[in-house]
Amino acid sequence: MIRKISSCIFCLMVLLGMQMPGCYAQITLENAIKTTLERNLQIRQAQFGYQLTEQDLYQSKSELYPNLSFGASNSYNYGLTFDQTSGQLIRGNDWTSNAGAQLSSSVAIFQGFQRINQIKANKIQLSIDATEVDKIKNDLTLSVVTNYLEAITNGELYEAAMQQVKLSREQLRQDSIQFSVGNKTVADLAQAENQVATDELNIMTSENAYQLSLLNLKQLMEMSPDTVFTLVKPNIAEVMAEYAITSFDDVFNKALATQPVIEQATYIKSLALKNIDIARGAFFPTISLSVGYGTNYSSQAFDPVTRARLDFLDQFNENRSFRGTVGLEVPIFNNNQTKVAVNKAKINYLQAENDEAIARRNLEKTIAQAILDLRSANKQYFASQVAFNTSRVAYETIKERYDVGMANSIEMFTAQTNMNKAEFEMIRRKYEMVFRGKVIDYYIGNPITF
Repeated sequence: MIRKISSCIFCLMVLLGMQMPGCYAQITLENAIKTTLERNLQIRQAQFGYQLTEQDLYQSKSELYPNLSFGASNSYNYGLTFDQTSGQLIRGNDWTSNAGAQLSSSVAIFQGFQRINQIKANKIQLSIDATEVDKIKNDLTLSVVTNYLEAITNGELYEAAMQQVKLSREQLRQDSIQFSVGNKTVADLAQAENQVATDELNIMTSENAYQLSLLNLKQLMEMSPDTVFTLVKPNIAEVMAEYAITSFDDVFNKALATQPVIEQATYIKSLALKNIDIARGAFFPTISLSVGYGTNYSSQAFDPVTRARLDFLDQFNENRSFRGTVGLEVPIFNNNQTKVAVNKAKINYLQAENDEAIARRNLEKTIAQAILDLRSANKQYFASQVAFNTSRVAYETIKERYDVGMANSIEMFTAQTNMNKAEFEMIRRKYEMVFRGKVIDYYIGNPITF
């Protein structure tokens, strides 16, 4: 009773245009997808991976520039020591103070183009991570469509169950009256009560399924379970007309150009090819350049002529030094490590090439199955309509005969049960057809709306 009162209050507030806290009057499929893509944490997680790869790319570009470092030191020594700055051996019980500062820089001039190729590889990896974000968005979109249509289906099944139990209760009321005047038997009355109980059980089952599908949809949209909204139903006639002509070649070619999984497989193959170039770079010599500038100070430094102690600033000016080094390193033999690395990179490329072919083949199979499912769903929906209409006519005919005593209760309630099942099946087939059509939109990159 409390649930019914709450539902009535909510419906009244929606009709009056009032807004409840945490309440959305209506949610369209397009809005549900948009909300999911804005809030879902899986997308945010994938975006973090993309941002980390951006930093890797920035780092690889920075590796082309020379590094630069500055260092300074100050040390004290008591007793015997050799003073590098003054070039003498110090004896006795004296303290010796030494200070120095240096500025250095180095850069790799040539390294087998490994750093250039690493930049290119990181750019490709960035594209892979971007397609991963798109792939997750696509998967979430399909999940929203699935749960949205499942919720609508269960909602209509719940509404149908409500109507069916009303019909059963009315029949029970009529049979009770007829029983009281002796026109119906105890078996007839028991059969009517059993039908009411069965239909009430269908109500509970349908309501639980509806609430669960709504909860799944709310979780995808990162909404509170207490959020209340209604779903906009599709126009079945428009959906049927939209997919009247659907060819495999047209859908498959569009899917190849829009599906992130295909684009990702292509990028992974390109990355594997670039990794071969990086591995081969280790066969080439490495040429590097390093430069340094520094000076130092010693408390034991004296002027060689006057024997006067040199002060701090004079020593830092006089002791300046500059060095420059060009280094060449030629790899001769490193226990076949480079050779094995190149061979592994080539195998990884062949594997990536095969994975791309598998992705294309899987997409081809999936598209073919999706089109077949769509056509089958259309036929099944038409068949379920015919089955429901014929079962309803059969029920109405037998009910007329039952009311005048020409049919027994078993025939009557068997016909009602068949009609109920046919109605449930028609509802399921109707939204199965809509879902199959939206799967086609998903693969060819069309906006998912109705």
